[in-house]
Amino acid sequence: MRIVHIISGLSVGGAEMMLYRMIQSAQKDGTEHTVISLSSVDMIGDRIRSLGVDVRLLGMQRGLPNPFLILKLIRWLVDLRPDIVQTWMYHADLFGGVAACLTRAILKWRIPSGNRLRLVWGVHQTEFPAISNNRKLGAVAKCCALLSSRVPDTIVCCAEAAMRTHIGGGYCRRRMQVIYNGFDVDLFKPGRRDEDPLRKLLSLDMHTPIVGIVGRDDPAKDYGNFVAAIAKVSPQWPGCHFVMIGKGLDENNTALRSLIEQAGVARVCHLVGPRSDLHDLIPGFDLFCLSSRSEGLPTVVGEAMACGVPCVATDVGDTRLLVGETGRLVEKSDPDALATALLSMLGLPAERRQRLGLLARERIETHFSITASWLQYKRAYTSETQT
Repeated sequence: MRIVHIISGLSVGGAEMMLYRMIQSAQKDGTEHTVISLSSVDMIGDRIRSLGVDVRLLGMQRGLPNPFLILKLIRWLVDLRPDIVQTWMYHADLFGGVAACLTRAILKWRIPSGNRLRLVWGVHQTEFPAISNNRKLGAVAKCCALLSSRVPDTIVCCAEAAMRTHIGGGYCRRRMQVIYNGFDVDLFKPGRRDEDPLRKLLSLDMHTPIVGIVGRDDPAKDYGNFVAAIAKVSPQWPGCHFVMIGKGLDENNTALRSLIEQAGVARVCHLVGPRSDLHDLIPGFDLFCLSSRSEGLPTVVGEAMACGVPCVATDVGDTRLLVGETGRLVEKSDPDALATALLSMLGLPAERRQRLGLLARERIETHFSITASWLQYKRAYTSETQT
């Protein structure tokens, strides 16, 4: 099976990491992959290339789409002659979908007896974007909704919540199905406290409790909620440190630094920025926190659970389905509730927290492994189109 993946960009994010992990798992059965990024390659592109996969950059810029680049994308697809085109996120769904449909027509004309190219869209955002909030993204998503009954053969959503909101936004229900993100339990696994690279990085001793949060700098992640919560936690746990990892979560983020300073937690809050070694750092957390106001199936929560780290999370998207009974869930945008849950978990005996962490890892291994996710994608690639 030859698959071409078209994705909006290859910076660090949930969809991008899912693509990397899926390719890594799929290579075991001989599937061939090519990845085309519309706008950037970045860290995840380098990781995918390290797997021996052809990664191409189309070079789209912000603003109106360049028709010559669409033609270039079609030429690539015609030359590659894939069995499957899998697109990831709205811009890739729209522009990659149009290119795949035109490629399908060209290949049918050139090789009438050839197999029909199948097109699978990917939805990796929980909320259907409103034009009033983000005019360009909302317009692209609305175009996708209008084309969803005719262009893709299948539309894969990363969460039940994502499917519900996109059906409400006009997506074709008959074409949609849910495949949860899968996690690499061989890479993300518990580590030893006496060999903890996170505490070494931060110059903290092995007994220092750490609450961590991971994600890119984005309003949906609601870091203001996190900072407000830890401002309430810190006076009661003055020895606890708080670690923020992700693109934009660094000392150059003046708005975030200002929030932290105003909250009085600058001494115990560490802005680490983006890291390629999350699998080494996350096991050093005593607790993982998700403060988001919007999520699908949050990748970082699953990675923390696979590392044996119990989670305190906002009850958004399909986070409840992921966490189950292994952590604490609170309402979004409620720093008091988030602080109370963090204090409750920090106050547990260490053995009880470790037990919750082990149960969390078992839950990921049983229900959310990358192997199970890839098998579901393969079934989606070969299933009949719903008319």
